[in-house]
This record gives sequence, structure tokens and C-alpha cells, in this order.
Amino acid sequence: MRKSLFATAVAAAATAAVLLPTGPAASSPARPSATCAIDHFCLYENANGTGRRGSYMKGTDDVKRQGLPAARSAWNRTNQYWCVWSQDEYRGTKVIVQPNEGLKNLGGAYRSALPASSIRC
Repeated sequence: MRKSLFATAVAAAATAAVLLPTGPAASSPARPSATCAIDHFCLYENANGTGRRGSYMKGTDDVKRQGLPAARSAWNRTNQYWCVWSQDEYRGTKVIVQPNEGLKNLGGAYRSALPASSIRC
């Protein structure tokens, strides 16, 4: 009888261990595919910081120059506001990204970016 109670308890514990997530992956939020350096503004090809990344300190008039077809998320690691536009050459719909704002999905495809210190932003 002792063996069967012990075997039942071990089996139950093993089942629980399989069903419960453990370790850092269980509680960590989604992380970008590539880290954005301090004092940089980064744009990512896809939502949630995935895909290719472009890293900027002065902006870009066309993200294609950094190998991005368009940017769908941003990470602002600067102390400035940044503006991103839906078209190259700072045209189209503009979205403003707050200073030191963590990873942000832009809600569309964006193709150019400038810091607030620029006249166009």
C-alpha cells in the first residue's frame, strides 16, 4: 500500500511539474530581437521589436537604407521625443514616440524618423 501511495504522489508531482511554466521565460515580457543601444532610437521591421533593426542618433529620411522595408515598432532610448512618418522624406502620417519610451508598436508601416531637435519634427 505504501508503494502505491508513493507512486501516486510522484506521478502527481511529475504531472504538475510538466504543466507549470518555470524559469525566466515563463514571466518575461516579449523582448526585441536586437537590443537598442543607450542614446539611440531604434526601429524594427515587425511588431514587438522583431525582425531587422535600424539604430539612429540623428534620424533617417528612408529606413530602406538600413535594410528595413518599413518599421512597425520603435524603442526610444534617448531623452528626446522622436517623430516617425509613414512615408520616406518625412511625409505622410506622423507618430510621436516619447523620450525613453520602451518598445512601442507603431500601428502601421513607417519609413522615416527624426528627433525632436530637428526642425521637421
